[in-house]
Amino acid sequence: MARGLTFTAVGLTVLIALVLVHPTCWTTTAMVNHTCSASSCGNIHNISFPFRLTTDPENCGHFSYNLSCENNRTVLYSFGGKYDVQEISYNNYTIRIVDSGIQKNNYFSTPNYSLYRFNFSSQYWYGQYGYTTYQPKWTVPERYRELSRSLVWMSCEKPVNSPLYLDTSTCNYNNNSSSISDSKRYRYVTVGITNASQVDDSCQVEKMFLTSGPINNDDPNISCTDVHNELVYGFELSWLLGICGSYCPDDCYLDEANHVQCYICSTGG
Repeated sequence: MARGLTFTAVGLTVLIALVLVHPTCWTTTAMVNHTCSASSCGNIHNISFPFRLTTDPENCGHFSYNLSCENNRTVLYSFGGKYDVQEISYNNYTIRIVDSGIQKNNYFSTPNYSLYRFNFSSQYWYGQYGYTTYQPKWTVPERYRELSRSLVWMSCEKPVNSPLYLDTSTCNYNNNSSSISDSKRYRYVTVGITNASQVDDSCQVEKMFLTSGPINNDDPNISCTDVHNELVYGFELSWLLGICGSYCPDDCYLDEANHVQCYICSTGG
């Protein structure tokens, strides 16, 4: 009995200590001031914090958000790939980029680089500056709003009868870059399928790309034109989580008006 009372007393002491140091959190509007003049390259006329051109002064922008100006085009290099910058939205804290292999009026063109959402999402969780494919929101249940979805090239041993699978033989895509050389296989493109359970048993994923384009998710039937338009539009990334430290002492998120709010935590003692 005494032994049980001793355990209970110790447990109660630990519980009280945890309560005393439990983080107390509140929100406040973020404030930030950066005085460097904006840069310009091609159709991107307002390159400012956190972005910078590689030719900008060292005190401007953040080096994790370097952009290059090549042949009057704004370029982002990431994960060994080269991407053309189509738009930077400082109201939404997003950047929209396109694989450099995609040409608007060339339906034979396909992306040069394979990429999927976790390539970007993992950067933040390991404490590195970078991009995410979602926006932090302070709403329930939509704590994070996804900005991009997957577009998948598949190679299958047998035909797949599904409106979600677009037969690329009906398109003008060049399959010479395929990692599976067996010409007898059937090749498809899908939009939005990322779970292994959704992949047909006879199929292998060859490449994955990101897109934020205009396909209607309520309509499962996709066309070659739809896929090309998705690739031409490119995909959006958020830089907000990567630079929260420049806006807030702790974490941050976007409110309903797309204003940055600081989520500040402290421990009591």
